[in-house]
Amino acid sequence: MAITVKQEAFCVAYVASRDAKDSAIKAGYSKSYADKKAYGLLKNESIKNRIAQLEQEFFSSRFATLAIASMGILEEIILENYDDRTRLSAIKEVFKFYSLERKMGVDESKEDTEQMAPVNIAFNEVPSRKREEYESQPNDTV
Repeated sequence: MAITVKQEAFCVAYVASRDAKDSAIKAGYSKSYADKKAYGLLKNESIKNRIAQLEQEFFSSRFATLAIASMGILEEIILENYDDRTRLSAIKEVFKFYSLERKMGVDESKEDTEQMAPVNIAFNEVPSRKREEYESQPNDTV
């Protein structure tokens, strides 16, 4: 069953605030009737389905925005002049994100990582570039 314009407004307001009475008022229902109407709307299957759909859209969009920003920061850490421990942590986070992305079905075209051989990375064998830069700077303490 299709929902009305008022019901759609209620759903949008409810997803934003999680306050049923206030959402009913914002949707255009009378203040004296808002409490009872909100309770009834939240029991309606069409309304529940629309709220779930709006929540999924909202959180998917928000997650995508945060994921893109996070990946940019992780990329900077991996490629820039950070100590090896920090870079390794960033690499681990990228792989965790890749795994989550695959679970969510975001990128089905990538190879299955379970078929790949494990890779052991030993950062202790390579001295940290940040540490070398720090040690090579003259000591200005008096």
